[in-house]
Amino acid sequence: MATEKMDRRIRRTRRMLKQGLAELMREKEFKDITVKDITDRMDLNRGTFYLHYVDTYDLLEKLENETLSDFQSMIDDHRSQAGKSSLRPVIEPIASYIIENADFCKILFENKASNDFILKFTEMVCRNGEAFLRQRLPEASRLSVDYCISFISFGLIGMIKQWFDTGMAVSQSELVSMADNLIMGATSALLASEP
Repeated sequence: MATEKMDRRIRRTRRMLKQGLAELMREKEFKDITVKDITDRMDLNRGTFYLHYVDTYDLLEKLENETLSDFQSMIDDHRSQAGKSSLRPVIEPIASYIIENADFCKILFENKASNDFILKFTEMVCRNGEAFLRQRLPEASRLSVDYCISFISFGLIGMIKQWFDTGMAVSQSELVSMADNLIMGATSALLASEP
């Protein structure tokens, strides 16, 4: 019982520190944010921050990695539901997650402090996309698959950024449909271009 209460407190504290960082990143450049800024914002002492993170860069990196881990878990959980004609079952939960965590996800996709998140996101899409493409197009050349995955990866990043830039002007369902149609279209084009 005591461990559960401690775990709950730890999760709450970490959530507050993430929230403080997200709020501050909307107001100023990441490089200008200090531990004191975050702890003052969330009414915590700096010692509490240092129990969990080394510095602001450590906090940001851990948040990026947690988000990517959540994305990968969703892909793993729904991969078997995706078919050769649609990835909607995989895309839908990720879009839901992005909406539920919109403030923080927007910051991650637009963060100028480092390109690590975008690079890691691209690597995750490539790693998972290759398996999908190989299933759909087993005869495609390695070079063609690499180009198609790169196109899809950067296209998804562009779509997510555009969605944020337009204040999420299209619904989640519309975004998921567009992403699915574009991915399926790219793979069909690859199939048509193979000798």
